[in-house]
Amino acid sequence: MTHRFLKLAALLAGLGLSCLSLAGPALAQQPAAPAPAAGAAARPGLTTATYQDWVVRCVAGDTGRVCEVVQNIQAQGQGLIASVAVGRADAKAPLRLVVQLPAGVWLPAGVKVQLGEKAKPVQLSFTRCPQGCFAEAELDAATVQALKAATEGGSFSFEDGARRPVTLPLSFKGFTSALDASLKP
Repeated sequence: MTHRFLKLAALLAGLGLSCLSLAGPALAQQPAAPAPAAGAAARPGLTTATYQDWVVRCVAGDTGRVCEVVQNIQAQGQGLIASVAVGRADAKAPLRLVVQLPAGVWLPAGVKVQLGEKAKPVQLSFTRCPQGCFAEAELDAATVQALKAATEGGSFSFEDGARRPVTLPLSFKGFTSALDASLKP
């Protein structure tokens, strides 16, 4: 694991995903909306801004501001079950796509992010599972453009611990604006 990814992973680890059942009923996309007082008290220098279904989270540090765009996925009656984030540790680092899932997923399957019906999926590999499982992929310029151009709903899929396929919805509403805002110096 690279030092650059550690900063982004540390931001994601703050989500506190619990080990929830992934076979729950109706899934819903919910934009993250952390309480300002709680977020400020828990992480000094943390700022957030909502762009439709995406939230930009930035943390001020010694080397400048580190930002990511995040969409949290919730299951009705179960709360947060997954997070999808795009960000980089510093201005020179490549953008990374990170999906966080609760422990108990089938790791060899990885995660596939589908940008739309006709788009080629982005394959992510799991890198670690401390309290939740993180799958990641470095994004090339073409994939970043495809993410920004996505207008229809997408999805991401993986296998649960019993090797059953799970597909969760992913919205791209507000993604381009959120990503552009997160990349500003």
